[in-house]
Amino acid sequence: MSPSSTIVYVSCAESKEIHCFRQNAENGALEPLQIVPVPGTGEPSPSNMPLAFGPGRRTLYTALRTPPFPVSAFSIDRASGTLMCLGTAPLPAPMAYIAVGGGGRVLMGASYVAGKLSVNRIGPDATVQAPPSQVVTTPPKAHCIVSGRSDDVVYATTLEGNAILIFQLDAGRAELVPADTPSVPCRPGSGPRHLVMHPSRDVLYCVNETSGTLAAFAVEPGTGALRELQYETLLQADFRGNARAADVHITPDANFIYASVRSTDAIAGFRIDARSGLLSPIGRFAVEGSPRGFAIDPSGRFLICAGQTEHTIGVYGIDQDSGALTRRWRIGAGANPNWVETATL
Repeated sequence: MSPSSTIVYVSCAESKEIHCFRQNAENGALEPLQIVPVPGTGEPSPSNMPLAFGPGRRTLYTALRTPPFPVSAFSIDRASGTLMCLGTAPLPAPMAYIAVGGGGRVLMGASYVAGKLSVNRIGPDATVQAPPSQVVTTPPKAHCIVSGRSDDVVYATTLEGNAILIFQLDAGRAELVPADTPSVPCRPGSGPRHLVMHPSRDVLYCVNETSGTLAAFAVEPGTGALRELQYETLLQADFRGNARAADVHITPDANFIYASVRSTDAIAGFRIDARSGLLSPIGRFAVEGSPRGFAIDPSGRFLICAGQTEHTIGVYGIDQDSGALTRRWRIGAGANPNWVETATL
């Protein structure tokens, strides 16, 4: 295998598997590599099965949303990209989103069902330690938790609280401390869901599930405080109802950002202004059914989309000038594919 091979990992919540694929660097095609069962419970994981990398993409974590809410750590073989389970530990609630922070020392989780955030230490062997060092109650339907520009700033979303929460992470104590400005409200009816930081600018983007919008916020260096910059719709003018917008990702060169909408089976794309981080629409593109999760490969040439209702993975070429998406490949996966991550070996 080439030293720069890209591996694609897709979590399949109903079949409780991680499907691993080797990606062709030239045309983006996916070749099945490994199917890994996820241990810890006999039941499927409702809705989704989140994934998160540890530092250097040497460890992959996944969490099941069925009691005892186990999170498993998998080592990634640096030559082949295959996975081996290192260990499993219970989490305090079903997590819709997990993320590694504090330089790899903690695993953070956001529970939509319980309205909670959790922090667990990660041991020297890369496994998650239980019980949690902290559980934080949030307004209902917490859905995402991510590190900011610096690793000691953490953001989380709450759909019914209609806000982005802001914390300082004390990695040594494995605790979240509310920031001086502990939250920023979103526009009424937004339903903030997933977040992504601009790779180099102090801008945070938020996809809003209910309203089907993509928002941009200026980030204050140091404190992580947020200031609203812009809201753009992901929907056609005649759409009515809950958009069920889902995921958001930025190309590595930060030229384009994409957000998925489950109610329309589409991904909307935007050009990012290099200086301001502001957004300009480039189009809406039909994709797999109920595109809850997708990823952009490290080269920035391909978008890989999981179709929850069709149990398929679609690969789309990204036009490097316009940002337009064109389907190149389609391949089957396990039941309810919902989360996609990529790693270059």
